[in-house]
Amino acid sequence: MNRRDFLKSLSVVPFLHLVANSEALATERNSVVVLVELKGGNDSLNTLIPYQDAAYYQLRPKLALPQQQVLNIGEGMGMHPALRPLLPLWNNKEMAWIQGIGVPGQEQARSHFTSIQQWETSSIDQNNDQGWVSQVFRQTNPALQGMVIGNELGPLLGNSFNAINLHDPDEFVQYLDKLRSLKALRSNPSHNNPMLVHIFDMQEKLLSAGAQISRQLAANQGIKQQFPAGDFGASLASVARMIVSDFKIPVYKVSLGNFDTHVSQAPLHQRLLHELAQGLGAFYKVLHQQGKWDDVMVVTYSEFGRRAAENHSLGTDHGSAAAHFALGGAVKGGFYGQHPDLAALNAGDVQYHVDFRSLYSTLARRWWQKDSPWSMPDIPFIA
Repeated sequence: MNRRDFLKSLSVVPFLHLVANSEALATERNSVVVLVELKGGNDSLNTLIPYQDAAYYQLRPKLALPQQQVLNIGEGMGMHPALRPLLPLWNNKEMAWIQGIGVPGQEQARSHFTSIQQWETSSIDQNNDQGWVSQVFRQTNPALQGMVIGNELGPLLGNSFNAINLHDPDEFVQYLDKLRSLKALRSNPSHNNPMLVHIFDMQEKLLSAGAQISRQLAANQGIKQQFPAGDFGASLASVARMIVSDFKIPVYKVSLGNFDTHVSQAPLHQRLLHELAQGLGAFYKVLHQQGKWDDVMVVTYSEFGRRAAENHSLGTDHGSAAAHFALGGAVKGGFYGQHPDLAALNAGDVQYHVDFRSLYSTLARRWWQKDSPWSMPDIPFIA
């Protein structure tokens, strides 16, 4: 085992507490948030579509979806046809659309780096590098509190917040297998070296906990087959396995990209929304079958929306406010915020109505039952 693998093994020490938590809290409700980042800036105007507004077709003579293709969900609004797998959730009032949500004054920047940092930290003036989730969970906790399937911790980054990033929960078990390769070294530890004894003790605990975690994950191995192929489907399958295995982790993050559709947007956007909906549709079915759907809140976000008008390259450019959705058994389905008024744009963007920190405050107070660090009104989409 090389130094990098050993350090990676130590980084999953918070997994030690998963076993204790899953046993001690087995009878408690586990309020889970699954954050879905739409990387690059999703064009929400072609996702949740004001298809009865003539201005929509004037602004987008080539990109606008024909009325007959749009999935009508009422009030003159419709979803992109690629989102059809989510239509049963809307009809069952388990899907909420939050419209006009964004960062105040975002139309002055429209930068990928600046905007995603604002969404991840809740800081408008960029004076905070702590993720917004870590600001909600302010008390130090030795247990694993968050998991990112992918690379960047983003909103889960925090000095006192225990989060890790993996590409698959089985990756944890693989690192434990590498720890077993040091068995010969463990056989005769030097009792004169307290540091070495401590490391070997930690190693033994990791191996013991890992054996139980491995058994729990193995019992749900078949879940993988119920998800569509591709990285996004695999990410959601990993999260589903962790939730079904009763690991008490309050927040997960997955991502899908690239939504930065400056050129030839239509086919790429269609494919991305199809992948999004197919993956989340499978996620719903698995968790519903396992009796976990009421414990889960899925929330999408993106660094910004896109301009109301199409550009000369059959795409759309960086905007500001957008529409995002939440899914879950505890969601009060419907529309929140205001429908876009395409006759009253703000510097070419859809008007901003809902501060993004209201979403975070709502999740903190209504879902996790914690104090909110932000003095923002709630969005009443949680039952």
